[in-house]
Amino acid sequence: MRTGIIGRGVSGLAAARLAQAAGHKIEFFEDSSAAAEKPSYTIFAGFDLLVVSPGVPPFSPVYQAALASGVELISEMEFGARHFDGPMLAITGTNGKTTTTELTVHLLQAFGVDARPAGNIGFPLCDICADILEVKYGKGLLPVIEVSSFQLERCFKFKPFAAVLLNITSDHLNRYHDSMAEYAATKFKIFDLVPVERRVGGLSLCETPEFKLPVCSGNEITVSGGDLLHGGKLIVRQQETQLHGPHNLENLVASLELVRIYLGSDALFSPVLKNAICEFAPGRHRLEQVAEHSGVVFINDSKATNPASVIAALQTVSAQGRQNVNIILGGLDKDMDFSSLREVSGFVKKGFIIGQCRQKIFDALSGSFPCELFDTFKAAVGAAARNSVSGDIVLLSPACASMDMFKDYKDRGDQFRDLASNPDIYSTLMKI
Repeated sequence: MRTGIIGRGVSGLAAARLAQAAGHKIEFFEDSSAAAEKPSYTIFAGFDLLVVSPGVPPFSPVYQAALASGVELISEMEFGARHFDGPMLAITGTNGKTTTTELTVHLLQAFGVDARPAGNIGFPLCDICADILEVKYGKGLLPVIEVSSFQLERCFKFKPFAAVLLNITSDHLNRYHDSMAEYAATKFKIFDLVPVERRVGGLSLCETPEFKLPVCSGNEITVSGGDLLHGGKLIVRQQETQLHGPHNLENLVASLELVRIYLGSDALFSPVLKNAICEFAPGRHRLEQVAEHSGVVFINDSKATNPASVIAALQTVSAQGRQNVNIILGGLDKDMDFSSLREVSGFVKKGFIIGQCRQKIFDALSGSFPCELFDTFKAAVGAAARNSVSGDIVLLSPACASMDMFKDYKDRGDQFRDLASNPDIYSTLMKI
């Protein structure tokens, strides 16, 4: 079988590895968006299958040539799923999918399940399948896949045992022709081959009129105050966990629904589960306190790459009694609407705005709270620190992608941590 791999990033290399392990002949094709001439569909003549990396946009010339060729075009995740003989759990949503995936893996592992994070975190599904073919893993492995809308675009036979769609808010509209309907439809593809009773909708999704049943038909866990219940019986209280805020309540409920579906309802009341829930702490770059100086707390929320994530962050720190927030916003735009940030303006002392879309954010928030534009990240962090007094927060929660100024969101968060936590660097910042 002759297989073309479009894109040579992490996903493309994983797809190539699986294809070779399965005995395919492969050839790479690069995203040629910057090429002077558009490639012809004839470059794909003689291929049996084309596998595209999620980072290659549908409007790029090579992607369009692949579509025109008539050769079957699928995503890396779809390719991996076709080579995986066993159940999979899948989680998507605009926000919260990483925490929900990590939590689900943690809870299942506590019961002895060989659960592994895959997809957007952990390893690409194709890498896991290649490892199985090479007998590096046993066949009892359970992938828990964090799924992006990009990966779902070219999925046709992807059939998780159970799946979660947490929420849908403005994001990636530069890829979906500024259409929330197209973005939402792509997210809903996760349920195409999942039985209704094993489809789980996030709490906020189920409260949104246009996204009600049947998507939430798999939901059985209810919430009363901060208590999580099944059949009226208490599972756990949110206040007993390290998962604070309404967004983490949504993540916790979704993970428990997947545990219930996969292991059965009795697992919800096991001491093993409760201990595992209480042990779990969200990963780095998600409302992570990185420093404190003279009563000023510095919080790294670099993973907040859209307005809804920032709103959740501000609501969470406010619920903890912190309402004087000097917030660092901005970065690479994805054609998002930033005006929704006005609804949490009461929590913000001042905005320090950076990046490619800083003027757009400034204009959207004009009059809501004081804002100032900065050319560099260091200047913005320093100004936010100098504007803070004891009891204030300096919050990096950008509402944007990072690739205009940083390698990725982790690099952005790490630089913030270094600026805030290194005493020598911090001392310099305060004098700029």
